[in-house]
Amino acid sequence: MIIIDKTVCKRIIYYRQKLKLSQEELASNVGINLKHLIKIEAGLKIPRINELVQLATGLGISIDELVNNK
Repeated sequence: MIIIDKTVCKRIIYYRQKLKLSQEELASNVGINLKHLIKIEAGLKIPRINELVQLATGLGISIDELVNNK
């Protein structure tokens, strides 16, 4: 079972910044509304599984890297 918590949100920020992408660029690249991405990164919205897949793909990482606490 995948549990989405604030750690996942922090990982999205970490990998986005590592790639030197703005929130606008990531949102545009993966087809997510910018306001929604901002809320996800702030931990105010829980991303749906399809959004997690989109984000992981856009960040060049596996879904496993995004959600698992290793």
